Amino acid sequence: MRMKLSIVIPAYNASNTIQRTLESVLPAVGDQCEVLIVDDGSTDALAEVLKPYIDGVGVRLIRQPNSGGPASPRNRGIAETTGDYVLFLDADDVVVTDEIEPTLQLLEQHPDVSMICGNFDVTDAQLSTRISRNIDRYTTFLSVLHERAGPNAWKIPGETAVSVLLQTNFVGTSSVIARRSSLEVVGAFDETLRNLDDRDMWIRLSQAGPILYRERVFYKYRDSAGSVSKQRQLEQCCERAAVAKKVIRSTKSSRIKQLARRCRSQNQLKMGYILFHERAQSRQAFGAFSASFLDRPNLAAFKGMLKSLLPRRMYQLMVRT
Repeated sequence: MRMKLSIVIPAYNASNTIQRTLESVLPAVGDQCEVLIVDDGSTDALAEVLKPYIDGVGVRLIRQPNSGGPASPRNRGIAETTGDYVLFLDADDVVVTDEIEPTLQLLEQHPDVSMICGNFDVTDAQLSTRISRNIDRYTTFLSVLHERAGPNAWKIPGETAVSVLLQTNFVGTSSVIARRSSLEVVGAFDETLRNLDDRDMWIRLSQAGPILYRERVFYKYRDSAGSVSKQRQLEQCCERAAVAKKVIRSTKSSRIKQLARRCRSQNQLKMGYILFHERAQSRQAFGAFSASFLDRPNLAAFKGMLKSLLPRRMYQLMVRT
């Protein structure tokens, strides 16, 4: 039977959080809504915790070997679901149940848009609010909200959404409901990206058409991770540069190309700093600084190129004097 909404939940060792996640969407499950949980090679008690919820009708569980990131289980989920719309929900987030139906109705009222996203609260591991209405802090994004699309909602032209997404990610993953037909056009999540597969997808959906933003809080985001390591920072910069490269290749807009080159240049510059100062990898740093300069000539990248050409001992002596 064809569903209206499919909810895809990638899960890895989420036995401590997934019950609250599931319970937040179970009231919506029925003839028009299904939930598919993709266990990405968990080693904890996830399967045991899920047993009471797997009834063969509204909630399904699929297992696969660990892929190392959420892109693969999301793609598996999309392939297995039947909904006209797909909600991407992380296994530690909690949806505001009453917001599902009005969000879906708004998306249905605008057949030209590819996806809808919303606001969210940032919480600790126990779901105590740390930051209320997190997207209200994104001033660059709020400045482009001009076209009303209904109560508490705006329509954002695709090119405008891409331009903002190149600067900052205003899309909370667990608030996204995407149109299946749009997903079929843009293709699967990029499984080569470990950190930015989501933002890459939102950019591609924005390139497929306008998007909607609904300012109501749609979910609670558990932020229980520690500080971001230098290794993770390096990976994120590398992936931001890769996503920008994809935009440069895919867009016909000279303005978007310019913004994407600026984004790639900035992230290559950050890569150069990390490689040079944190890793002492002068040759790799020179490559990153050079790439930054070629994309967008700038003094910082030029200085980086020069210092990465110096013998390491000479540079350290110069810094000390």
